Amino acid sequence: MGGRNTVALCALLCLILNGFSFAQGFKEEIYAKVVNFLSPGEDYLNETGVRSFFELLEKRVQCAEVSCGKCLSVESPGQLVGNYSSSDGLDVAGFFRVAAGCCFYLSATPQACAAVQKGLWRNETEHFVQIVTGEDDHGHGAGTVAEGLDKMFHAMEQYYRADEGHDQHCLSLNDILEESNFTLSDPHPHHHDLDAVFGNIVYHAIRGDCMVAHAHALPEESFFLDFIFFRYGPENIDLHGLESLMTSLNLLSGDHDHDHDHDHDHDHDHVSATGDLRLSQEGVQPRNSSWDTTCFSPGELLEIYHLNGSGLTRAEFSRLSPALIQQLLSGACPETGPAPEPSGKLTTAERYLYATLANVIICLAAAFGIVILLCTSCSGVFQMCIQFCISLAVGSLTGDSLLHLLPVFLGLHAHGEGDTHDHAGENMDHIYKLLVVIVALYFFFLIEAVFSIITKKNQATHSDEDSDPHHCDHGTVLEMFHRNKQSKKSTSQADLVDGEVEMKLPTEAVPHSKDNRMLSLMITLSDGIHNFADGLAIGAAFSQSWRSGLATSLAVLCHELPHELGDFAILMHCGLSVKKALLLNIGSAMASFIGLYIALSVSTDTIATEWIAAVTAGLFLYVGLADMLPTLVHVKSTRPWLILLLQNIGLWTGWGIMLILSLYEDNIGF
Repeated sequence: MGGRNTVALCALLCLILNGFSFAQGFKEEIYAKVVNFLSPGEDYLNETGVRSFFELLEKRVQCAEVSCGKCLSVESPGQLVGNYSSSDGLDVAGFFRVAAGCCFYLSATPQACAAVQKGLWRNETEHFVQIVTGEDDHGHGAGTVAEGLDKMFHAMEQYYRADEGHDQHCLSLNDILEESNFTLSDPHPHHHDLDAVFGNIVYHAIRGDCMVAHAHALPEESFFLDFIFFRYGPENIDLHGLESLMTSLNLLSGDHDHDHDHDHDHDHDHVSATGDLRLSQEGVQPRNSSWDTTCFSPGELLEIYHLNGSGLTRAEFSRLSPALIQQLLSGACPETGPAPEPSGKLTTAERYLYATLANVIICLAAAFGIVILLCTSCSGVFQMCIQFCISLAVGSLTGDSLLHLLPVFLGLHAHGEGDTHDHAGENMDHIYKLLVVIVALYFFFLIEAVFSIITKKNQATHSDEDSDPHHCDHGTVLEMFHRNKQSKKSTSQADLVDGEVEMKLPTEAVPHSKDNRMLSLMITLSDGIHNFADGLAIGAAFSQSWRSGLATSLAVLCHELPHELGDFAILMHCGLSVKKALLLNIGSAMASFIGLYIALSVSTDTIATEWIAAVTAGLFLYVGLADMLPTLVHVKSTRPWLILLLQNIGLWTGWGIMLILSLYEDNIGF
């Protein structure tokens, strides 16, 4: 008797071990499919594969909250997997721990992201698995696993978006369970039993496969004609019905004039707002079918009509035509609009070419301004031009950072390569709110500028500013440069009359040669750092699209001209010769090319581009508001109201250009 029990026990143990090894082998097959999809040729999911895994997963998620799904990184699995290191990647066991968390992410994206950011992804995932398995917090039955999985799939439909390029049947929950070799016989299975289910869901998610809670059955071929005749017949479609049908298909205008004369009363009501005929006179009961609002894929239509996808004959296409008309009438399929415009993405060669060309133009424009500065003698007109350039720079810098860069790195306005760029369906509230920020900036600037003109508050401080070469006011520095140049010219003329030419610099121009050498060095170094950051900004912008590159290049050009002129004037004020000042200016300009090529080389990564955009926005806001805006407020001029008018024109020109680029950049093309 004891021997029989031993044999039975051994047999049971063998069955358990076989079942465990089968389940383990099945999970390894799922893992191998994921690895082959993400990292072809690799034996495991390495760091690059994990990064691609999360990028694809985030791409499949969409929700009402802005950028709600951008929360996963290669470090995130550390919250779910013990002793995890991003450089080691994910093995089989680690992948299935992460798969449960990813299913939580797909079915409750905002909550999952909040948990990831707070470091609570593991706890919230365990709670999620308990809900799916039908257990409460105390491990007691609170439902069945069938109910939990069904709720999870319905929740996924709110956030998960399949790849529209895939033309295949949607996978239902039953399909996933069958593929995972999972049965619902146990109402409360162990959470490890769901590993294969979670793994297959994640695998199909990164592929972009269509997944629905319950796949709909396909209707009969007669459904499509029944749908059309129900609306416009119901037995025969007369002239009025045909007119209504054509109006619904946008083949006739709604106010189509009837070119026929009928004396009899119409038995049909005319089209409603949607173009449907209301058949209250015919006694036909309204239809109630879920197929009426179903968008069928081409493969499903061929399956309904039992046609071969290798090629349609004329007769077969005629059979298929009612289905195409029904799909248009029902409005079930989303409107795709016109063919998508090019996204503005540039090839690698084009990025380097256009970015380099833009940077060269900016450097040449600054050099041309320096030449004009050296040659001009009309300081009043030059000052007006500089004030316009500075105000244009403030408008373009703040406009680019608020209306373009900030939405980009916050995910408020980002385009993929396959986007259709339709702003009509995009929420533009953030643009209008950021525009209010700009209006508020302008309002307070206008108040301060007007008060400054009326009270002439700045008169008492001019003498101090003129004597302080460290003051970074571009307008004041350039005014000092012109004044010094005129004074030197008048002094030299007086010396020629007296016959006594003294080779001695004015003491007020170069009070301490050591301090001036240090100042010139600091100016050159800070200008080089500034140009390096500008190069980073231009490179990152052209890596996104040529439109972004155009906007950022314009902003850099507008502020670079007065900035370089001011720095050159300070160098000349420090006693440097024109040749040395030009060499230092050119040397600092070369730093922009270093930043440019660094940005172009690293900006292929979307995350790197977003971080560079954030740094660029900070730089532009600082230069525009802290460096240049005070120059507009405290400008000294004999015609202050004319200067204020030029400043307003420059500000609104810069803001207007950036607003147009922000709203209509995707409609601009060659």
